Amino acid sequence: MAKKKKMSTGKKVGITALAAVVVIGGVVGVSKISSNSSVSSNVLNEYLPTDMTTQDLSLMTDQYAFEVAANVQQGLLSRTSSGSPKAGLAKSWSHSKDGLTWTFHLRKGLKWSNGDPLTASDFVYAWQRTVNPKTASQYAYIYSGIKNADAINSGKDKDLSSLGIKAKNKTTLVVTLEHPMPQFQNLMAFPVFFAQDKKFESTLGKKVGTSSSKQVYSGPYKFVGWNGSNKKFKLVPNKNYWDAKAVKNKGVNFQVVTDSTAALALYNKGELDQVSLTTSQQIKKYKNSKNLKIYNNSRTDYIEYNQTGKVKGLTNAKIREALNLATDRKSISQSVSEGLDGIPTGMTPAGLAKTATGGDFAKAAAKATAYAYNIKKAKKLFAEGMKEVGLKKLTLTVEATSDSSTTKPTLDTIQQSWSELPGLTVKEKYVPFKQRLQDAINQNFDVLLTAWGADYAEPLTFLNMFVTDGANNDGKWSNKQYDTLINNASDKDALSDTKRTADEIKAEKTLYDDSAVNPVDWMNAAILSNSKVKGVQYFSSGDPYYFWNAYRSKK
Repeated sequence: MAKKKKMSTGKKVGITALAAVVVIGGVVGVSKISSNSSVSSNVLNEYLPTDMTTQDLSLMTDQYAFEVAANVQQGLLSRTSSGSPKAGLAKSWSHSKDGLTWTFHLRKGLKWSNGDPLTASDFVYAWQRTVNPKTASQYAYIYSGIKNADAINSGKDKDLSSLGIKAKNKTTLVVTLEHPMPQFQNLMAFPVFFAQDKKFESTLGKKVGTSSSKQVYSGPYKFVGWNGSNKKFKLVPNKNYWDAKAVKNKGVNFQVVTDSTAALALYNKGELDQVSLTTSQQIKKYKNSKNLKIYNNSRTDYIEYNQTGKVKGLTNAKIREALNLATDRKSISQSVSEGLDGIPTGMTPAGLAKTATGGDFAKAAAKATAYAYNIKKAKKLFAEGMKEVGLKKLTLTVEATSDSSTTKPTLDTIQQSWSELPGLTVKEKYVPFKQRLQDAINQNFDVLLTAWGADYAEPLTFLNMFVTDGANNDGKWSNKQYDTLINNASDKDALSDTKRTADEIKAEKTLYDDSAVNPVDWMNAAILSNSKVKGVQYFSSGDPYYFWNAYRSKK
């Protein structure tokens, strides 16, 4: 997911089950619960480490927007506590034997938070809006495989009604695929595929989701109190939610806390119910504590190189390979997390997906790649690459978000090792998260430290990003062989676990061989949690948290 950000598998026409989940609770807390009303009452207290961006379901790209959306909206499907698909707004669903036609039956009497009826046509409107090129959704690519989605999004097909989703009546949806999609059930629980209220949105234009009042909600909560830039807001129970009685708390208070030290202090005062440890100092302090839990985050932090030609040196494969070889991933993990984060061997993180034989995909792919720190070889290749492009000196600015405490130790480690390459000067640049997203979209960078969290439990959630002209291919790398491999994995080989896995491993090897990107860290989540808060569900892919089954225990 989104740049920012997070197994069991079950087979039915090649469909892969949703991500595993961890229920956070039952941990001995280190905080002393204060007596203020939001803590003593059955209200949860959470935080975001960066500003909220949007609640426009077609335009959101980051994990924090998705975290809110996953709790205030609901899709056709939802997820059980073990991560497998379960009924959401659809009470039942089925598919044809070839996996190409899916039918969803919505619950009767569904309503939006403002009382508008929620019908099958709201899904049709939402999907058409997202793939419409005029909307400019960065997530439109994820619709690839749904009938005519690519043609519509590319502008070749001007008829939005040709998209493979039809409302047979108010409660019946039929979705038609161009080819089987292993991840399809996963996607139906992902916010980009949620319904949108055409009646409500039609008067708002580009203002949809720019504040909490400029959106309506289909899920367990309503989003209130966000004006588009303020630092405190809430989730409150949605009385129009079809299963409102299942919500076990009175809401969730959110505040934006960009400083990790301040967040930990608030947790220790009892003003936050859980906190992520994001600095090596914090992790070192709590590393042996029973209060600390380490969860697979299914997130890869990686470097993208601007290969548009704006930075001459980065169009040279030897220079990129030299930079990859000069990246000390073990030292990065140590500096960021006291070694608790994984050292990447590819873009797809360990623990996300299984191969056809049941092994871990990342482990299998590692046999085809050899990401390693080798400064001697890096110096040699860098000198050769510089000669090939006619350069004696090169200055590269590495951009990262200023809203994360992990970026500076990462960049400092990279700068130290890269600066050993002859003729290279490395500069660091820190910008707010929103600007980093925009700079990525506009290719306004030399080198970008970015991240991706899994949208679903399948390697394609990472590998899809780097196809030619992909919406999240910010470095604009292009390789025809790679495009073919991803197309095969997504289409003709989709129902064969063996063939699809082989395609995906070859794709990982192609990324490695051409030094297309540079994976630097597989981030895990280090979390301290208040033991009195039970039932918060943590997922390693897709939306990270479900709050509505959580409650504050008196014990």
